[in-house]
Amino acid sequence: MKKIVIVAAVLVLALLVAPWGIGKVAEKRFNEDLDWMVAQAPYLKIVERKWTRGWFKSEQVVTIEAFSAWMDAINPKPVEDAMKKDAAEAADGVEPGEPGEPAVVAAPDAVPPPAGEMPAEAQPKMSELMRFTVRNEVLHGPVLGLSGFGIARVNSHLVMSEDTQKEITAIFGTKEPIEISTRLGFFGGVTTTLKSEGRTIKPEGTAEVSWETFRVDIGASRKAQSFDLEGKWPKLEIKGLADKTHFVMKDMTMDGEATHVRGDLYDGDFNFRIASMSILGGDNDQVEIADFHYIADVVSKDDFTSMGTRFGTGAMKSQQLSTLGIELKEAHLDLSMRRLHTETLEKVLAGIKAMYAIPLTGPLEANKVMFAPFQEHGAALLKYDPELSLDRIGIVTPDGDGYLKGVIKLQGATPEDFGPGNMGLIGKIHADLTIDLSEKMVKKFPNGEMAASGEVDSGYLERKGDRLVCKIVFARGALTVNGKPQAIPGLGGPQTMELPAEGAPPQE
Repeated sequence: MKKIVIVAAVLVLALLVAPWGIGKVAEKRFNEDLDWMVAQAPYLKIVERKWTRGWFKSEQVVTIEAFSAWMDAINPKPVEDAMKKDAAEAADGVEPGEPGEPAVVAAPDAVPPPAGEMPAEAQPKMSELMRFTVRNEVLHGPVLGLSGFGIARVNSHLVMSEDTQKEITAIFGTKEPIEISTRLGFFGGVTTTLKSEGRTIKPEGTAEVSWETFRVDIGASRKAQSFDLEGKWPKLEIKGLADKTHFVMKDMTMDGEATHVRGDLYDGDFNFRIASMSILGGDNDQVEIADFHYIADVVSKDDFTSMGTRFGTGAMKSQQLSTLGIELKEAHLDLSMRRLHTETLEKVLAGIKAMYAIPLTGPLEANKVMFAPFQEHGAALLKYDPELSLDRIGIVTPDGDGYLKGVIKLQGATPEDFGPGNMGLIGKIHADLTIDLSEKMVKKFPNGEMAASGEVDSGYLERKGDRLVCKIVFARGALTVNGKPQAIPGLGGPQTMELPAEGAPPQE
């Protein structure tokens, strides 16, 4: 019995002492993770951070600026000055940005501000407007209540002005619109949960918005070597109180996972779906959409990366479609990029990330900085013969389907091809596309039968059983449609096939 009491006392003492030590570990982890985050996202800058340590709980306050290296360059005052300078140079016949003697105009600082306008020096900087503060309430481990075990559980709150907070409370009530909580695991993993409790609100009496609880869980390993995401939103409903509009969304889900490949490149997949949406407009035309989805995946293998997206819907219904006699069962827009050289692609991504840390001296410099990564590595990326695949673009109806499929390749491109006008690339483009339509479906569209017959007569479409097919090939600068050479505007070539005039006999 005495040994049990001693063991229990030791455990209680450990549980009382452990939070203090784990709190110090949590502070170190937080600072390391913040430094790592800024290194990975150079468009963010930590302006201030403060940690107030307690025994069982601590508090951290962090102030962050977004795009601080760019914001001051697009302040209203510098933009106005640059526009006045360009206008003055143009008035004197000097191209903007070229050396010359501009016309004499009043210096921008000498122009009095309009009545009631705040002096420029008193206006807040754009970087300050892009600043936000987060207050983190940190519960020390090892026991984190219902969250299980770990180093810490963190509840995060956006710090707002008193007036802003009053406005939000008036709309959403005392409970925060979005609750953010994070659990730090013992082995470096992090799980963040974003949650919005279901409720009904009436912002300014113009609409009634109600939703069931929305939740997203995001998990990441140490230094984000891998992460996963899962979220759901059972229902969102919006009613216009004046115009009687009505929107209903049901069963939104999202899930995904990714694994680090190199640099800023990850392999993974993402799936976003909405089971159904209904939109009633002010004209009482109701649109119904089923299985709205967006699916993306990235796969790296053998020095190359492929990126694919699939966007589409299930059945779509509306009064306008019904009037036209059209019933859509499915719609698809599926594309993929193949043969993207992994090492070069990562350099492009790294260049895009790095550009946010480059200070801009003025708004006219933004384009140069933004396109620099593509100018530097674009030619290298294209010389590996990348492909754009049109996997499936089209629709499905009860009377059949119709699709555009094919591939567009760039073969054998060299840096020399990227000269003025990029005309050297024309001979390196190879496209092989097929339009394949159900003739029965086409005839269901207004004037569909007449249009189809005209295109068949002109040779742009060929009948193959119950299908209408058009084969388009572009290779070595030459274009053919169903095997017949075609002219290309600006590039010459044989005479283009022409549609016969209405009532004219079919071409032989």
